[in-house]
Amino acid sequence: MRRSDSVLALGNMLRPTQFFTSSSFRAGLRALALASAAMLLAACETTARSNDRPQVPGYQYRSESDVAFVRIEPIEPGAPDNAHPFSTSVAVLRPVLASMKVKGASSSGAVPVFTSEELDEIVPHLAAALAKAGPKEDVTFAVTGKHGLFGKYSPKSYTTGRLFVRDGQANIVFGRVHEGYATDDRGLALIPGSRTRRIETGWDIVPENVRVADRRSDWVTLEARTATAAATPAAPAVDSRYREIDDRLKLLEQLKSNGRITEEEYRGQRRAILQGI
Repeated sequence: MRRSDSVLALGNMLRPTQFFTSSSFRAGLRALALASAAMLLAACETTARSNDRPQVPGYQYRSESDVAFVRIEPIEPGAPDNAHPFSTSVAVLRPVLASMKVKGASSSGAVPVFTSEELDEIVPHLAAALAKAGPKEDVTFAVTGKHGLFGKYSPKSYTTGRLFVRDGQANIVFGRVHEGYATDDRGLALIPGSRTRRIETGWDIVPENVRVADRRSDWVTLEARTATAAATPAAPAVDSRYREIDDRLKLLEQLKSNGRITEEEYRGQRRAILQGI
């Protein structure tokens, strides 16, 4: 082949119009388009999942396993403001939670929602979180324990809920109660209760020592003052003690004035009465 022919052939191979219309180039474009579409769909799915996730909450307490926690998080969309911050104490909050019972979760009969160990773990943090939360924040929790017929030999389960105070009432909306727990859960299914709907059915809070909301046996309400009243023993009857001492002193005065006792006896008895106060 002459040199001129070789140059011409090479020129034909390199002509842009032929290269960009070749079957190999079109196949490459199709592959590139498919790959780009797949990447775009994956990005959209990731974005959608990110948008579905709630705002990262602030943890008041989180166990090493990330299963048990108490956290402060934004109030549910559309919910009215809470009466937060709210002051309560462990001595008050613990008996309230300890009195709550549930049936149909780990037993057909009514059993306590929380074990003593669970209350020890979360109650101090619940009280602290309520004192820190703002009007547009709820307190949520999750705790694990062993419930059922076999006591401490029962499989581990978890309980979740949402706690807030509004209109003079403290509210606990349970999400899951005595739900079977596996180590691979690690927070994936630890959904707190919701104002809008029940998260889980099959169990009911027993209205024995607490009040449940209308048509929502997962929602417990109680007067807020119940959660703030000091849980202290009855104070001594100061007024009656004062009257008793006053009556004794008056009687002593009368005995002295009537000559029934001497001045020395009067002073001695009076000193003894006052020392006994």
